[in-house]
Amino acid sequence: MNPILRIATLWGRHALWLGAAVLLALAALAASLALMGFSARTLAAALFGFTLAVPLALPFIGIARVVLRYLGRVAGHEAIFRALADLRVWMFSGLAASAAGGLGYRRAGDALARLVNDVDMLDGLFLRIFVPGLSALLLLPWLGWVLWREHGLALAALLPFLVIAFYLPVRAAQAARRNAARAGLAMSALRSTALDALHGLREVKIFEAEGRMLAAVQAREAALLAAQRDLLVHTSGLNAQAYIAAQAGILAAILLGFLGGPVPAL
Repeated sequence: MNPILRIATLWGRHALWLGAAVLLALAALAASLALMGFSARTLAAALFGFTLAVPLALPFIGIARVVLRYLGRVAGHEAIFRALADLRVWMFSGLAASAAGGLGYRRAGDALARLVNDVDMLDGLFLRIFVPGLSALLLLPWLGWVLWREHGLALAALLPFLVIAFYLPVRAAQAARRNAARAGLAMSALRSTALDALHGLREVKIFEAEGRMLAAVQAREAALLAAQRDLLVHTSGLNAQAYIAAQAGILAAILLGFLGGPVPAL
C-alpha cells in the first residue's frame, strides 16, 4: 500500500477533527480574499479620486479572518496530535513485532529517531502540504474568474501563481525525496552513536576511547550537516525563483490593470 494512503487510513478515526481543520482553513482563506478585495477597491477608488467610503463589512471581515485563522490552527494541531498518537501505537507495534526478541533489542538511537522523525514529518504533511495545496486548488478557479472579468489579458497573471503554488512545490518535494534517505540515515546514525557513547560512558573511560567515540560522533554529524546543506542550497534556489515569480506576477497585475480602465466608485 502507498505510504500516504496507509497514513490516511490510520487517520480515518479523526476525520471529524481533520475535516473541521480544513473547513476552518478554507473559511479563513475566504475571509482573507474578501478583505483584500474590499481593501484594494477602497484604495483604488481613493487613488482615482473617487470618494473614499470604507465598507461597513471591512472591520468585521478583518476580525473574522483573525479568529478563523486562530481556530483553524487550533483545530489543525489538535487533529494532527490525535492522529499522530494512533500512528505511534501502530509504528511501535510493528517495530516491536519485526525486531527479534521484541522492542528491547532495538538500539535506543534507532527507536528515538523513528519516534522523532514521524512527528517532524507527518505534522507538516497535513498542516503544510495538504491544507495549503487544497487552498491553492480552490483559489485557482476563483482567481481565474476575477481576472477574466477584469480583462482577458489579465489571465497572464495566473502564470506566476501556478509556478509558485504547484510547480515549485513539486520541485521541492522531488529534492526532499532524493535527500530524505541520506539525511534520515545520517540522523539515525548520529543519534545512535551519541546515545551509545553516553550509555557506555564508563567503559569508554576505562578503555580511554573518548577520542574514538568523539571522532565517530563528529563524522556522523558532518554527514548529517552535508545532507542538510545540500537540501538547503536547493531550497534556497527554489525560494529565490518563487520570489522572482511573485514580483513578476505583481508587475504583470499592475501593467495589465491599466488596460481595464479606472475603478468605479464604491
